[in-house]
Amino acid sequence: MRVTDLAREFLRPVISLGDIVVDATAGTGQDTLFLSQCVGETGRVFAFDIQAAALQQTRDSLQKNGLADRAILVNQSHEQLVSALWDAAVGEQAVKALMFNLGYFPGGDQTIITKAETTITALNGALTLLAAGGMITVCLYPGHTGGAEESEAVINWCKTREDPFISHHFQTLNRKSPPTLAIIQRMR
Repeated sequence: MRVTDLAREFLRPVISLGDIVVDATAGTGQDTLFLSQCVGETGRVFAFDIQAAALQQTRDSLQKNGLADRAILVNQSHEQLVSALWDAAVGEQAVKALMFNLGYFPGGDQTIITKAETTITALNGALTLLAAGGMITVCLYPGHTGGAEESEAVINWCKTREDPFISHHFQTLNRKSPPTLAIIQRMR
């Protein structure tokens, strides 16, 4: 099973109709589409990406599926998600789920990658936004340039989360440098 599919399986029972959720790294738009389906007509998805091409691909996918009105596309780095959501009147502990799919935009400029510093900043901010019972998923890709360092930084960051957060790390054991999944949940 792909880590993106595993992330969605963990999030499916967490997200309810009407929730506010975030795709911190829109990329191809598949997570934004999934989140838009989960929140229903009354929910909202905020999708972030620094590449206009990624946001256009996300917009096209949402329009094709009749879900464009459920998502707000933000052309900013994931490290700026807190300020962007505060500007949109989304406050502390108001977001039910945040998805991070790190690395690069498939089919785009593969020299533009997420980096440990900005990802950790984004994750720290995400904790302030996360509602009780809410979940953050982080798909990690150690196989590309810079990916191993970012993966290690995120895993180490997860290990230091304290109550009310709980962190998990899922990985394939019999592959070299496989994608892995980190999950952080606010218990109360």
